[in-house]
Amino acid sequence: MKKSIILTIAAAVLLTGCKDSFLDRKPDGATKYGDMRQDQYEQLSDQLEGSVRGLYVKLYSMGGGHDEFGKRSIDLWGDILCGDIALTNKNYGWLYIDETLRTVTNRNGTIWGFYYGMLHNINATIKAFQNGTDFVTKLEKHGFPSEITDEFKYTEAEYEQAVYYAQVLALRGYAYSNLARWFTPVTNSVYMTTEKGSYTIVDYPCCPIYTENNMDSPQPQSTSAKVYEQAFSDMTLAIRLYEEFGINYIRPNKLTIDREVICGLLAQAYLNEAVYRTGETLKNHLELALSNAKKVIDSNKYKMISEEDLLTNGFNSVNDPSWMWAKEVTIETSGGLKSWFGQVDIHSYSYAWAGDTKVIDRVLYDNMPEWDKRRLWFNDGTANKTYFLCPDKKFFSAQNPISTKDDDIDRDWLSDDVFMRFESMYLIAAEAEYRLAEIGAGDYSKALSYLQTITDQRINHDDAEAAGEYADDVAKWSDPSELKKQIIYNWRVEMWGEGYGLETFRRWDDTRSRGDNHDYKLPTIKASDDYFNMVPPSSESTYNPYMKDKDK
Repeated sequence: MKKSIILTIAAAVLLTGCKDSFLDRKPDGATKYGDMRQDQYEQLSDQLEGSVRGLYVKLYSMGGGHDEFGKRSIDLWGDILCGDIALTNKNYGWLYIDETLRTVTNRNGTIWGFYYGMLHNINATIKAFQNGTDFVTKLEKHGFPSEITDEFKYTEAEYEQAVYYAQVLALRGYAYSNLARWFTPVTNSVYMTTEKGSYTIVDYPCCPIYTENNMDSPQPQSTSAKVYEQAFSDMTLAIRLYEEFGINYIRPNKLTIDREVICGLLAQAYLNEAVYRTGETLKNHLELALSNAKKVIDSNKYKMISEEDLLTNGFNSVNDPSWMWAKEVTIETSGGLKSWFGQVDIHSYSYAWAGDTKVIDRVLYDNMPEWDKRRLWFNDGTANKTYFLCPDKKFFSAQNPISTKDDDIDRDWLSDDVFMRFESMYLIAAEAEYRLAEIGAGDYSKALSYLQTITDQRINHDDAEAAGEYADDVAKWSDPSELKKQIIYNWRVEMWGEGYGLETFRRWDDTRSRGDNHDYKLPTIKASDDYFNMVPPSSESTYNPYMKDKDK
């Protein structure tokens, strides 16, 4: 690999702050590529690998307080915002803006800065990679290995470069799909109503698109459709690069995204975007969501959590065979209180243990059937009413899975973080098949089959009564209206606390009741409410003349 590659060193990537504006182009600690002496680069054995590795750190790095810790904190905000997670107390104040549905104007700058901070470093890495290697030029000239008709061959180093390039493109697609998801409003799915009237996804002004070619100057807002298209393009190319160059690649850890993770991200993005579409585009994007989810399922690389392991795995280890994408927490990377387990786990020294419990919404819990073993993920209050409905059997410390005594509490916070789980692929497939069947292009029975693959592992098979009740319920799911309810229900319960709650709520344009265990009493919420229509932060207008101050 060429030693002349000019890339931002890993440390520069790691230290990028969460600015309100992407256009603040010198994040704290960053060194602009090209300004560093060659001998400094020579100190890194592999600049490309080091730079790409540094990009991943952004996923779990964020400035601010103890409720800002990267991707998993954004997952938490969304799950609280949609009501799936109830914050029962406000002793310490963290996350209360989410509980009171003030996220739109209080988190929008942080979310905007988080993803655009990622994009700044990603685009710099892509630009430097293109300038410092011959791989991209050769790819444009000769094509992919399966297309080559002459005697040209890629080198072993270029096969390696292709895999790193795929990862960077996939991360850019991931960032843009999330910006589009957060900053595209929801009303009746296809038409989005704002104070200026109705829009479709094709003409709604969402956010600017920055690539390696235009990142040095402000860009106008692109439509939601174009932002999604950028995400689709990046992730589709990344998958192709993996399939052509990375067939023998073995990732070093689960934080590193591989082909299956990218397929999962792309499937999720297509599913979220498709609900805004009509006609042939709707059909096509649902089919792409389904086909990418099926690629993961058919890979046989992952295993669904079984009924036997449901209450014992603790969602705390990257070694779980259902975990597709995850962060291993070490002493060096632990955020302490500023982490998922520092906020949610009652078996760790956490805000939840100290009284600010994050629990399942009471209405959602009460609607869980008796046959559903996932009820046992949540504390029923029998042993300790203080922690009623806490997820103490879904998320618990690997070091201390049972006790809440002061002397036993986990003060190391070394439990791992899950980013993507295999079960989500079956839920994407089930929903895509359902929506295709709605428009006459799919099969409700296939949707049921994907869903039942999960629910068959969520009953106590030793309990004959529960098994009978489950069989009776499944028989009802052949009715499309009942099947729809079950797909939504399983998104909310199976993926509780994993960051899918808000997008599920918005995608189904849902209306739901909030339980009485929320500290902030608001009985009913609708996905079309202003609470859930995120707008670009007002500070962005200071840096970008194309942006209007929507936040005032």
